[in-house]
Amino acid sequence: MTATARKCRECGIDHIEPGMEIDGQPLCWHDNDLCSRCADYLHEQLVKDAARYRHLRDRQTRAIDIACGGIFAGQIPENRILGGEDLDRAIDREMGVDVPTVEPLERRLATCLAACIDTPLLTGRDEVGGFSSPLEIRLGFFRPEISEQAATLLEEAGL
Repeated sequence: MTATARKCRECGIDHIEPGMEIDGQPLCWHDNDLCSRCADYLHEQLVKDAARYRHLRDRQTRAIDIACGGIFAGQIPENRILGGEDLDRAIDREMGVDVPTVEPLERRLATCLAACIDTPLLTGRDEVGGFSSPLEIRLGFFRPEISEQAATLLEEAGL
């Protein structure tokens, strides 16, 4: 397409002269096939779409949040509510993007937290060479409030 034979792919305008305005805004060619007015409109729409997606992506997906209602992204037939990295990956897969199978950060952190709480810091017996059951000292022995908070968070994460 030559510089003189342009046509906007959105609005169809095919002739722009220097100094032309629409609604007080100067009109020019943004790209070879897109006028500046349509480029501005498309950009505004992209910004709005991004804000909508960010809202949906960043929604909390805890049972209490879902019970309060609202708009959530879901996966059928798995009947799962998705958010954050899970939502990103599901959309990418649906769009055909090659997505590496990596657990979301939230799940990896929850697994690490569970290991920190459940793994004994020290294992021993109450008597040397004794046959009694092993004594396992965990983080909760020293800081029970941290252990209880971790258990609550793990339950909230579904682990």
